[in-house]
Amino acid sequence: MLDALEGTPLWVYGAFLLVCYYGLSARKTSRESQRSLIITPVVLVVWSLLSLSYADRVELTVGSWVTGMFLGGLVAFALFPRRGLTLDEEGKHLIVPGTWKVLGISLLFFAVKYFIGYQAAVHPEFSATVEMLVLAGAASGFTVGLFCGRTGVFYLAWHALRDVHENKRTI
Repeated sequence: MLDALEGTPLWVYGAFLLVCYYGLSARKTSRESQRSLIITPVVLVVWSLLSLSYADRVELTVGSWVTGMFLGGLVAFALFPRRGLTLDEEGKHLIVPGTWKVLGISLLFFAVKYFIGYQAAVHPEFSATVEMLVLAGAASGFTVGLFCGRTGVFYLAWHALRDVHENKRTI
């Protein structure tokens, strides 16, 4: 285990601290705008797709990623209920209660990426195997699906709450 940590590039430790900061900050109640809801999933989708190893099997890798993303999105609808979500006084921002779940998902995402990167560095001959391509695609897609599904839950709640808020104002 220590050998793995000793050979880890310095930037990975910085990425780990960033992931921990993001996850820990999500445990506090926050105000989210429409734009801020979309930023994290977009960044994670791009990062996830760019970091996959396609190894001349694009269909397999992308297919497992899409399947994982779909399943992660479904799980997110169960993990992140709309309960507790409210609008601010102006009706422009969603008030999101804090949760430890984001830290868990962020650490999951980091661990999967670290494991796949470690395997590619130590055993490059296995990086292009069907098993590793499916694991990398499905795990990355699943984790991204969790964040995208969370955003979907929040976005739907934001619209429903905004409609209620606007109807109260007009009555």
